[in-house]
Amino acid sequence: MGAETIETEFIENAPPADVPPLKTQGKIGEEILDSHIYDDHGNPHHAALDNNADGRVSASTWAAVFFLGMTFLPSITFSLSTFVPVATTVALKLQGSTNNVNWLAGGWSVSGSVAFAIAGQLSDYMGRKQVVMTGQAFLLIGHLVGATAQGLNQIIAAMVIIGAGTGTIFVIYASISEILPNKWRPFGIASPEFLLCVVGSFGPVMARKLTQDVTWRWIFIIGEIIGVIATAGTFIFYKPPSRTFQDRTKIQVLSELDYLGIFLYAAGVTLFLLGLGWPGIAYPWKSAAVIVPITVGGILFLSTFVWDFWGHVGRPLFPYRLMGRFREFTSLLIINFASGLAHIALANFVPQQIQLVFTSDPTLAGWFNTPAGLGTFIGGFVLGSLAPKLKNFPQQLLVANAIQALGCGLLAIATPDHIPAGLVVQGIANAPFAWTLVLSYTTAGLHVPQRDIGLALGLLGASRYLGGAIGSTLFNTILRARAAKSIPTRVLAAVEPLNFPLSRVGGLIAALTSGNVASLAAYPENVVAAGRLAVRWGYSDALAYVWYASIPFCVIACIACLFVLDPSPYLTNHTAVVTSDTALANKKSETKDTV
Repeated sequence: MGAETIETEFIENAPPADVPPLKTQGKIGEEILDSHIYDDHGNPHHAALDNNADGRVSASTWAAVFFLGMTFLPSITFSLSTFVPVATTVALKLQGSTNNVNWLAGGWSVSGSVAFAIAGQLSDYMGRKQVVMTGQAFLLIGHLVGATAQGLNQIIAAMVIIGAGTGTIFVIYASISEILPNKWRPFGIASPEFLLCVVGSFGPVMARKLTQDVTWRWIFIIGEIIGVIATAGTFIFYKPPSRTFQDRTKIQVLSELDYLGIFLYAAGVTLFLLGLGWPGIAYPWKSAAVIVPITVGGILFLSTFVWDFWGHVGRPLFPYRLMGRFREFTSLLIINFASGLAHIALANFVPQQIQLVFTSDPTLAGWFNTPAGLGTFIGGFVLGSLAPKLKNFPQQLLVANAIQALGCGLLAIATPDHIPAGLVVQGIANAPFAWTLVLSYTTAGLHVPQRDIGLALGLLGASRYLGGAIGSTLFNTILRARAAKSIPTRVLAAVEPLNFPLSRVGGLIAALTSGNVASLAAYPENVVAAGRLAVRWGYSDALAYVWYASIPFCVIACIACLFVLDPSPYLTNHTAVVTSDTALANKKSETKDTV
């Protein structure tokens, strides 16, 4: 039997292949799905339990999982894990200051958060592969812009583009989930973490060596090369249905989207985060430039939910049918928001802590970043893959977020005289985030209907990186405000016993924090040495408040974990989507067995 026959098998009440799609066939939520998509009719639990599949996975499907997972290297590893640790050094080279460095991670998170919500929904309606490859194109463009940047603002633009690509390609988690049997979903979702950890653990070392010995541009160039390989592999091996609905054209689906909701969400998030990032840096808290964007942004963001819940929208961005499932879904949004806030703080500020508090040696600083990668490997790949064996997902989520709260709090002890302890705690604090990601995505994917899995996982990603964007801007504000007080206090206390004139302390501090070694030549060596150590302690004091500020959010996540519905009973052989090559292989196997 040929592939053409297989393509039209399992269609439930579908029109003949030669008949054009019906404009009004099926209500929204009751569309006729492609033949390779298992229609659970809104009851994923029944679909998971009422299935006689054998749970086999073809080699081509595993290849697709591998190349899909590889896409996270240019999206995350070569942006957050590799470039951000040297961002301060690059900023000093390009503009002589660290102004706006926080917008490298912040811009990445803002664009990612917006893209998450939009891409997840689009992939449900327009087809996963088209959306994934669009995101991969964004990544390639972003790395090209970064590699050719002549100033920090261009690098920020590159990170924004990469963030948009990252938010778009995160539908890969939905792609991996649906082409694997339910029992393999945790391993499939955890598998990208293996690549991320192996490469990401040594990303900071590589970044610092490239920056010191060659040029930081190679970070983006290598990201570009890996992105091309991942895109090619995805194109060859990933073969999901190209068209989700049989009774609607893609143009008809586009006409049903929630454009007002998308605008309200995107504008609200952007304005709110812009306002949150300015206090203490460009404007005081009481300034209209801060109050207005925060207020307007917050109102627009909340208006998204009002519109989507009561505006009779065809395909809302935040549908009540999902938001109303607290134990199955909404509790996971809260967990991911809080966990993401803490994790982005770690990703952004641990490298700064290493460089500003632990050591100024770029190579050593790179090695000091490796415990974070090891922690992510243990949490994401090892514990994530073992999640089905450990059972009871809500308890695992609770343990993971409790460890993150403890780890973030203990980072406050990472002072210049407690570096080894700080490195150990750094690894512990980074382990829970990836573990939480695997548990959350598996849980949501098994609780929401197949029609909404892309939207659901997209909203989880949006909440996680919205939390990250808020954390990045909020914690940077805290760091700068506290450092402005703690550094002068520490430096003054250090140089006063050396009979250094108090009138020159301000100039000394400016020289010490500028990164310009030549400017220190005007000061005695003993004063410079004492001042440098004092600056390290000043930053240590300031960073302690960043870690303390993250703890309440981790506690909120722990409380939300108590309400999550355990998905363990649904880790069965059921596979939601059969790729075309798998269908052909299965059919050939059945033919052989019959013969």
